[in-house]
Amino acid sequence: MRTAALLLLLLLAACGADSDGSGATPTRTVPAAGQEAAIPMTPAPTGEPVPAALSRFRCERDGSGTFTASGVLSNATKKTVTFQVTVFVGAPAPNPQQARTQQVPKVAAGGSIEFQVAKIPAAPEGGTCHVQVLTTK
Repeated sequence: MRTAALLLLLLLAACGADSDGSGATPTRTVPAAGQEAAIPMTPAPTGEPVPAALSRFRCERDGSGTFTASGVLSNATKKTVTFQVTVFVGAPAPNPQQARTQQVPKVAAGGSIEFQVAKIPAAPEGGTCHVQVLTTK
């Protein structure tokens, strides 16, 4: 389980950017070492990384300190796809980070869709917003 969490962190760091997302809000939380997960964990993300599918990514903190990310996902393929967007706020570190993952289903071939990811967990010390976009099967 720790290996999967570390892999997620490394993938997020590699695809890091500021962003926002919308749609359904499935959640993925990776607990810090020695802490219980506040939200049930889901399996590690699987799929094909597609960072080029993301545009107009924004990640902002509101007045209460809660982060929300949004952007546009574009499907450059010739078939309908489902995107999986994972966002976390913090600095890349060897310890697992909390993140929020959301599915954006059924984006038509050649189409695009706006998305928003709300209530993104943030490291206590704050940090940069990181995003990972995958297509799932």
